[in-house]
Amino acid sequence: MPVPGYGAQLQDKSVFGKAPEGRVNIIYNFQTYSFPDGQTYELRSPAYVLSDLYSPGGGYLLSPRLAPPVFGLGLLEAVPASEIIGNADEGDANNDGISGKPNYVWDPVSQTTQLGRFGWKANTASLLVQAATAYNQDMGITNHLLSVEASAGQPQSDQLIDDPELADSLLNAVAFYLRTLAVPARRNVTNAGVLLGKQLFISAKCGRCHLETLTTSVDVRFPALSNQTIHPYTDLLVHDMGSGLADNRPDFQATGQEWRTAPLWGLGLFETVNYPAYYLHDGRARTLIEAIMWHGGEAAAARDYVGRLSASDRADLISFLRSL
Repeated sequence: MPVPGYGAQLQDKSVFGKAPEGRVNIIYNFQTYSFPDGQTYELRSPAYVLSDLYSPGGGYLLSPRLAPPVFGLGLLEAVPASEIIGNADEGDANNDGISGKPNYVWDPVSQTTQLGRFGWKANTASLLVQAATAYNQDMGITNHLLSVEASAGQPQSDQLIDDPELADSLLNAVAFYLRTLAVPARRNVTNAGVLLGKQLFISAKCGRCHLETLTTSVDVRFPALSNQTIHPYTDLLVHDMGSGLADNRPDFQATGQEWRTAPLWGLGLFETVNYPAYYLHDGRARTLIEAIMWHGGEAAAARDYVGRLSASDRADLISFLRSL
């Protein structure tokens, strides 16, 4: 639900002559913890304070979002819905502590409820809608799917009768790019530490949510994406990650404590592409160990398993993750 006077996304920048909607200030609280072997790690908890708001506005639920990677998305879009739903266990019928569920969302293309796949809470069903939303909300560019300005009814609106501003051909080209951008190749796959780290990943039961293998359906439009065995390390379901990571903001059927399992492929190149690398939905984790130790809820047992490892085993686990 959009916030009256602000829309669905806070805009902290503006074009010349217009006032931004407001500013976001991040305050971190740092706390140091120790593994049983004496090695320490630090977790930082963010708090968000809005300032310089152009209008008082009404009540709102605030949740930050780190921009996710955009490679391999066409493969994830091509996974049959039946396979994703088949991996769900909302009532934890097998008593393994994991109860992932699908998020069903409104799709403006089909005008129906569809299985969500993209976004931190799986709140988007297709890459076309993902691209259209990014144009509309992140950049203020209207298109045929979202033809109303994000600033409609606000003083930031350009008041021009020129919507939709984006040609369908360009929107479709961006969606095509997102569908066909390849996943980076793995590295160091035969390294002894990486192989041991993979076994530790399995033993910790991280793979219960970060599923190694999925398959794609047949799609004659995209032969390179069709009928493929892929290794994204995600189930595309949402899971309760505990109160520590909660944003307390529901999104369709995902609750304020539930997040989509983030794909892990390409993880080892995050530092190369975006240095310094930040992890989790709001970038609070500065290292992979910090990201792991923030896991709670359904992932608490896996987190605790990692916490009990020796320093050398933890290093091997991280080596495996960096090989992805």
